[in-house]
Amino acid sequence: MQPIAGYVVAKVIDSGHSNFKKGDLVWGVAGWEEYNIINTPEDLFKIQRTDVPLSYYTGILGMAGMTAYVGFYEICAPKKGEYVFVSAASGAVGQLVGQFAKLSGCYVVGSAGTKEKVDLLKNKYGFDEAFNYKEEQDLNAALKRLA
Repeated sequence: MQPIAGYVVAKVIDSGHSNFKKGDLVWGVAGWEEYNIINTPEDLFKIQRTDVPLSYYTGILGMAGMTAYVGFYEICAPKKGEYVFVSAASGAVGQLVGQFAKLSGCYVVGSAGTKEKVDLLKNKYGFDEAFNYKEEQDLNAALKRLA
């Protein structure tokens, strides 16, 4: 039986790879276990900055953050005052996209699948509006109503 694999932050205990030495902090994909032998060091990235919580490397400074950043700023690139709709807005990437949009001066509407997630979007993550897509019959009508 294999451990679950996912994003991790780890400390190198020993290394035979020239990019990593004992004591280095790394983030990347590995098994979720107390100790791990990594045979694919290309899946790891050395942590250069430790002045932020290390958990950020599994979120805002990791895959979710980079996906949200590139998708929003490099691909979407909306201007201040524009409307932004975020599907799956309570997920790791979606909630970051919504916050980036708010920081950029956009009006942000998000969708999620439960009342609790909709409340989270509006009350914690600062979305202007949010709705439960499971309760909507017509997405276009919901967007017209909220935006």
